[in-house]
Amino acid sequence: MSVDGKVAIVTGAGGGLGRLYALALAKRGAKVVVNDYGGTLDGQVGTSARAEAVVEEIKAAGGIAVADPHDVSVADQVKEIVATAVREFGTVHILINNAGIPGKISPHDNVDKDTFMRVLEISVLGTTLMTSAVYSLMAKQKYGRIINTSSNAIYGFGAGGDCAYSASKGAIFAITRELGRWSERDGIKLNGVMPSAASRMADMSEGSKKVTRTYFQPEGVVPFVIALASEECPVSGELFSSSAFRAARETFATFPGVKSETPEGFLQQFDKVLGKDETPYLATSTIDHVKYVVRNAHGVEMEDVADFGLAK
Repeated sequence: MSVDGKVAIVTGAGGGLGRLYALALAKRGAKVVVNDYGGTLDGQVGTSARAEAVVEEIKAAGGIAVADPHDVSVADQVKEIVATAVREFGTVHILINNAGIPGKISPHDNVDKDTFMRVLEISVLGTTLMTSAVYSLMAKQKYGRIINTSSNAIYGFGAGGDCAYSASKGAIFAITRELGRWSERDGIKLNGVMPSAASRMADMSEGSKKVTRTYFQPEGVVPFVIALASEECPVSGELFSSSAFRAARETFATFPGVKSETPEGFLQQFDKVLGKDETPYLATSTIDHVKYVVRNAHGVEMEDVADFGLAK
């Protein structure tokens, strides 16, 4: 299983899952840039101490690593993270976009814009900037592995609040599905995980703390993430739940639905709109989904569309 000799960047690697990913990659022979700005769970910048501590762990075990303290949500600092990898190790083969925060959750009837946006800046913008910064390097060498971090929070806890965390993870889900279907043509396989793990973030509520510390030790996420980082990874543009040494594909589903030209018609058949007792359809792409809608709305097969003219 080949990550040996590869160069990896792991963001948010000063603790939690990021630290475990960095340690596992280094143990298998990868050279690792341990990125962590040492910040708080609400996004305040700290120091490089956490990243440096993980680097010392790696070196003590005979591995190769370097610390990086930059903030993934700031474009100029992202360039410095990648520049560190290139300066120290020559290129980048693997990127694990692990950095993310829950923020200070504001009430749904009085949303704090700044705290909401800070969550999206780190999780969504940070993932996007990091991916953009390594993309040309990976495309030039016709090889790359990128792993993004979504969450089963997108299913909906029903807990209220500003929904910034689940919104950020929904965005990551969409980014991974979209770009991962494009990137494979450049030799880059881009996938995502929805991990469940005990962490300082999970400890923020007594309920999640009890569940994660009982059932989801963080070590149970690591093997599958390393598999996605390997040369042998067989897919791109997919997302997976990963926890308790288990992995499973996560995807959208739709149903045949109902046709009606009146509101009453839909309301009278709402069970069918919901797909109750129907077989779900798992679309492989946006085009596949559109074809399914056309099939059920018009009873005809839509012709293939090779290019929507979006990727230039």
